[in-house]
Amino acid sequence: MLGAVGISIANAEPSPSPATPGAFSATDAVADIEAIKQLKTSYFADIDAKNWDALRELLAPDVIVDTTGSGGHILVGRDNFIAFLKLTIGPAKTHHQGFDPAIRLTSATTAEGDWRLEDILIWGGTLGVHGYGNYHDRYVNSNGKWVIKYSKLTRTRLDLINPDDGTIIQADVPIEEIVQKVKDIIGPW
Repeated sequence: MLGAVGISIANAEPSPSPATPGAFSATDAVADIEAIKQLKTSYFADIDAKNWDALRELLAPDVIVDTTGSGGHILVGRDNFIAFLKLTIGPAKTHHQGFDPAIRLTSATTAEGDWRLEDILIWGGTLGVHGYGNYHDRYVNSNGKWVIKYSKLTRTRLDLINPDDGTIIQADVPIEEIVQKVKDIIGPW
């Protein structure tokens, strides 16, 4: 269920020209972009609250989540992704911040977005990680509701931190080392 899956991801269709007849209106575009920002804000909040049912509703049933850039797998389907989260960060105290969103509508019902990420993950009193990275997402509007259709997390830096006070123990640790430390605590995934 949590194994890696080899897939190829098709490119999204090009963005329509603003002068294209039948293109979405500027008012709709602003509302859609704001809805997508709120979607990702809820995504981070639901992960931190371990609100798996609410998180499930933010994802397309056939979502593809690529966590290979964070030491994980490519997961297909929201239930597989949530099971992976429950296993890997379910036992951790987490705090995620997404910022600097760059959202691009690619049609009236599709969009892409890039976010910068900073997070803190604490497993018990034994391991703390302060991470940095970025997300590349694709969204789809289904029945008037935006959901995540594809998401790729790429880590750019991970620091080991003291779980009690957040001070850096070791800066810029290779991802393989962090993954092994987490597996030592929670078991293999």
